Amino acid sequence: MKNKLFAILAVVCLVSVVTTGCDKGPKKVPITGTVMVGDELVETGSITFDPVDGQGPSDGARILNGQFEAEVTTGEKRVKAYGSKVVGQVEMDPVLNPGVMSNKYEDFPAKVFQEEITVKIEKKNQVVEIKYSGNGPAK
Repeated sequence: MKNKLFAILAVVCLVSVVTTGCDKGPKKVPITGTVMVGDELVETGSITFDPVDGQGPSDGARILNGQFEAEVTTGEKRVKAYGSKVVGQVEMDPVLNPGVMSNKYEDFPAKVFQEEITVKIEKKNQVVEIKYSGNGPAK
């Protein structure tokens, strides 16, 4: 009986020591949003959220159909995005799949995304709208 009690006590102590030392780092929350340049959606690309103060991790996500979903640490973030827009249709493979069309993409000019945008991530399920002017950074 003493051995069984000792074993249970040892397991409880071990679990409490291990879990006390397990800090999962800064709090991350799920967010969603859209990315636009002027009045055009960034159809496909990537977006990152860097801490303005330089402390902590950067977080990012893919942009698909102008939208993104990400797990981001809370706080003030500097946004960086890159992406493309749909500019028409092209035939995918005229030999194997004649008549099957696909979107044709064109990258937005890199200068567009040099405009500085910051957002404050405060809560779970926050919706973030990112809109670049389309003119590049302010002079």
